[in-house]
Amino acid sequence: MTTHRLVENRENHVVTLGSVSAVSSAAAFGSRVIPSEDVDRAFGMPLGKMRGRAGIESFAYAAEGENELTLGAGSAQEALRAASCGAQQLDWIIATSETHHDYPSLAAQLHCRLLAREDCGALDVGGACLGLLNALAVAQSLIGSGQAQMVAVVTADVHSRTLSPGRVAGEFGGLFGDGASAFLLRRAGGDAGEGYRLGNFLFGCAGQYAAAIQVNAAKEGGLEVQFDGEALSRAAITRLEKVLAAVELRSGIPRAAVGGFATHQPNPRLVALLAKQCGVSPEVFPPIAKTSGNLGSSMCGAALHACLQAAARQPRGERKPIFLASLGPGLLFGGGWLTPHD
Repeated sequence: MTTHRLVENRENHVVTLGSVSAVSSAAAFGSRVIPSEDVDRAFGMPLGKMRGRAGIESFAYAAEGENELTLGAGSAQEALRAASCGAQQLDWIIATSETHHDYPSLAAQLHCRLLAREDCGALDVGGACLGLLNALAVAQSLIGSGQAQMVAVVTADVHSRTLSPGRVAGEFGGLFGDGASAFLLRRAGGDAGEGYRLGNFLFGCAGQYAAAIQVNAAKEGGLEVQFDGEALSRAAITRLEKVLAAVELRSGIPRAAVGGFATHQPNPRLVALLAKQCGVSPEVFPPIAKTSGNLGSSMCGAALHACLQAAARQPRGERKPIFLASLGPGLLFGGGWLTPHD
C-alpha cells in the first residue's frame, strides 16, 4: 500500500498530497461577441466606459441554446479528446459555477451529458471566482489519497442571463461575460509528456473586505447588489499580490521565472496594475478579460488553459512554471502553482 503524506501549515492553510498531473485542458466562450459600447448602452452607462475605464473591448455572451451545461460539457469533451480518454475512465466530475443554481446540480447534469459511469462521483463546489482553485484542490486530494485515478474539473458561467440590465446596475453587471473551462487530472507518472504537475494550494479569507461586494435575492426576481468598486479594486490588487508573494515563497520559484500567471481578472486595467506591482511583464497574464469580460469562476480556468496552450508550443525543456491566484466574495483568496514535467 502506498502511503501519502499530508502536510499542513495552519498559518497559510497549505496542503500537500501525492503528485497529480494536469494532462489536458479546454476552454469555451459564449459565441455572441458583443462590443463593449453595446453593453454600455444596455446598462445605461456613459458610452466608452467599459473600454476606457475597465479596458474591456468586447464581451462573450451565450447565444440561444448555450448555457452552463452546453459550455461546460463542450469544454469537458474537448479536454477528454485532447487526452485520448473517454468519460468512462472518469472517477469524479467536480464542477463549479457562480451562475448555475438549478437542480439537478451542474456536476450531475455534466455526468449525464458525458455518459460517465454510474460509480463516477459528481460534486459541485462553491467559491464563485475562487471556484476553480477550490475544485482543483479537491481533485488533487481525491487523487493524491488514492480515492480516484482520473478526475474532470469543469467550470461554467453564464452571467448575461443573471446579471442582466434591469436586475443590476451597470457598474457591476456590465463587467461580466460567459464562458467555461475543463481540466483532466490524474496521478502523475514518469511520462514527461503528461503536461504539468500540480503543486500545493493555499487558501484563506480576509473577512474585513466582506462588505465590498454582496449579492442577495430581492423581490420579484431582482437582485440586491452592494458593490463598492473602488474599495474592492484596492483590496483585490493588494490581496492578489500577497497571494502571489506567498505562492512564490512556498514554491521556491521566483516570479521572474514564471511563464504564465493564471489569475482572476476583474478587468484588464487591474491586471495591468497587478503586473506592475508584482514587477513582471503584463504579457505573462493571458488577456482573457479584454475580449470576454470577467468570467467569474471560469476566469482563472480560461487563463490557465491559455497558459498551458502557450507552454505546449514551447520546446519541452523551455517550459516554465505557472502561478495561480484568485479571489472570491468574502473576501476568499487562494493560490497555487504548476510545474512542467521534467
